[in-house]
Formats: sequence, structure tokens, C-alpha cells
Amino acid sequence: MAATNDGNKDRHQQWYDPDLEEVNPEIRSLLENYSKVPPADVVKHVNKINPYPCIGHYRFLNLTLLTHPLYQEIIRRLKSNPSSVYLDLGCCFGQDLRQLVQDGVPSSQLIGLDIEGPLMDLGYELFLDQKTMESKFLVADIFKGESQGEPWTSLVANGADVIHCSAFFHLFPLNEQIEAAKNIAQLVKKGGIIVGRQSGSVKPGEVPAIKPGSTSFRHDVETLTKMWDQVGSETGTKWKVEGSLDEVGMKGKKNPVEDENSRRLLFTITRLE
Repeated sequence: MAATNDGNKDRHQQWYDPDLEEVNPEIRSLLENYSKVPPADVVKHVNKINPYPCIGHYRFLNLTLLTHPLYQEIIRRLKSNPSSVYLDLGCCFGQDLRQLVQDGVPSSQLIGLDIEGPLMDLGYELFLDQKTMESKFLVADIFKGESQGEPWTSLVANGADVIHCSAFFHLFPLNEQIEAAKNIAQLVKKGGIIVGRQSGSVKPGEVPAIKPGSTSFRHDVETLTKMWDQVGSETGTKWKVEGSLDEVGMKGKKNPVEDENSRRLLFTITRLE
């Protein structure tokens, strides 16, 4: 999920890495095969992109959806039904959308949404596809929901079959997560799914967040299920939550918002009614 650029790089220095010397194999493959960047130029091309503070550590190079257990099933769903819609909430540069296109999903079925329009513009610069990408990229605030009008109201009217929402809920305290989830629930067709990953914990609860004096809530599968039960009760919908905790990607002391209880939480949330 995108973060607002407040122009104070020093304040966020802990989130920055120096220029890369190499990129991960997945993004290298995407840039070489999808964007047609010559192999020798890939690292130089990436280092030209200036990240916003909270997507330092070159997090816009992480193909998050690719690591989800349902990735191949998502591709099958989208390719088998040309009217199906994929929506990426907090899409950042739109990197996961480009991977889906590379894997054969028509870009016209894909929608990216973020609160920061410039990030999506940078996506065109990174992937060199402004003339070929047919996906819609929309600017909207998940917390405002229908009160903000378009484009959110059209998203509600049309619905999505697959929603990807990674690294979002864990940024906020539980009450704010519930409000955001109630808005997201409006976007999911019956039988549709929400997939993603976020920071979880073996000891779920509120933990200190980056902003002094603020907290965010870290879930395990049980508390995430409880949250979506509440969302369902308050929105007249019904949901099935599946998930798992693991230690993939955990950096411990190297990350200022992780501790010994931190885990990666992978989830699939299916709308039943």
C-alpha cells in the first residue's frame, strides 16, 4: 500500500537502501520479458526510479501476488471468464498487474487502485508500457468508500471477482481495519475472493506503529476471522477466512516494526453470501 510522500527523506532514512547492485529474479524476469529491458540495463533502469519514503527498500519490486498459494487458480479464473475482474487495492506501481499480463491475463480485465496517483504514473516509467497497458488505474481512498463518489461508486456497481489487498490492514488499529474492510466488502461479488499477505503475529493485538503514539493491529487467522465475521454482520454479507502464519520475509531487529512474535500472514477471504 502506498504511503504519502512528506518530502522529508531524512525522517524516513531507515526505510531507504542505497542503489541496488542486483534485483530479485522475479522482477528481473518481468522487466526483461515483459518490458523488454536489456539484461545489462535492468539494475540501472530500476535505480532511476525514486521511491516514496515508505516504499523504500525497493518494495515496489516485490511481486507479492506471485507468492500467494492461489496464484495459479487466480490466473485460471481470470483467463477462463473474459468478463471477470481483478482489482488490486494499494497497487503501488502496479507490479502485480504486469505479472498477471505476462502470465497471459488480458490487461483489460485488471484494475489498479491507490491513494497516490504518482505511484501509478511511475509504474508506466518502470514497465515501459503506457501505450500497451489497457488496465485502468484509479485514485481513491479505501476509508472514504462511497462518500467520495467516483470512481468508487462504479467499482461498487460493477464488483470484482478477485481482489488483491496486501500490506494494507496491518498499518492501522483494529477499529480502522474494520471500517476499511466494510468498504472493501462492497466491492466483492458473491463467490469472489480477497487475497493477500500482511504482517501478522503469534500474539495478536495492538502494537506500536511508526508514527509516535499510534498503534496497528496484528492478526492471526483466528482474529482475522473474527474481524470478517463482524464485517459480515454489519454489512449483511457472509465470509469464509482461510490463512496461515509463517516466517517468510521476517527481518526481526532489522525492521523497526517487527518483533519476535511477528509472522507473515497469508490469507484468502471468500464471500459466501
